[in-house]
Amino acid sequence: MTTTLDVGLGVREVLDAPAVGTVVGVHRVAAYLRFPAGLVALTSGLAPRGPLHLRVAVLPVLRVGEPVAVGGTTLSGRAWSRSLTAPTWTGPLPPHIPPGGRTRCRTGVPGTAPVCELRDLAARLGGRGPGLTPEGDDVLAGALLATRAAWGPAVEPELREIAASVRTTEVAAAFLAWTARGQCIEPAHDRLTATEDHARRSAEQRLLAIGASSGAALLRGLRWGSAQASGTDIQIARLGAEPLLDQLCGRSVG
Repeated sequence: MTTTLDVGLGVREVLDAPAVGTVVGVHRVAAYLRFPAGLVALTSGLAPRGPLHLRVAVLPVLRVGEPVAVGGTTLSGRAWSRSLTAPTWTGPLPPHIPPGGRTRCRTGVPGTAPVCELRDLAARLGGRGPGLTPEGDDVLAGALLATRAAWGPAVEPELREIAASVRTTEVAAAFLAWTARGQCIEPAHDRLTATEDHARRSAEQRLLAIGASSGAALLRGLRWGSAQASGTDIQIARLGAEPLLDQLCGRSVG
């Protein structure tokens, strides 16, 4: 049985009991498996640690529609199996000291200041843009994670509600749900917990190397969420390279 490197916190929840699932997507370093309890990303060691990632030394050959099953401590397909006996990975968060802010949104809906802005951001960006996880969702994921890190568990129910409101792909919805719970891919956590400039820059470089645009979009969201927590008025469109906010929303800036 090929070595399993680590198991994300979300994978533990999905594969907590015996179940039969289906392969719903196959990519270069990951395959997505749908189970009754949710989605799992079976990945090679080239993928970062993450809440939905079950990372293995060698990714088996998989085809969309192939049945998979979990039983006991083993995940298996037609001609392969992978052990679930491996360390559980949980993304660390920095100690939080909830910042001050407004207690009511402009609409009159109660909520902390960042939650008000996040509701608006989700309405504008949710499900928009290209990619397996639409780029707008990657930005939103970073913002959700940074907000959860800054405000702590008390704000989590509102963040989960915001994540659930987004109409998007199955993969993006699963990752948004976990960022609302304070769990994302490892470089994002390294960026949030870095206390020195060189560590912060290293984490940002690793984020920028992920996907065609996913890591860069996630970084923009992290910066936006961190800025909101510190009381800085900053726009998503100012946070990095193209595409800007209007483009993410499907509008031409010309």
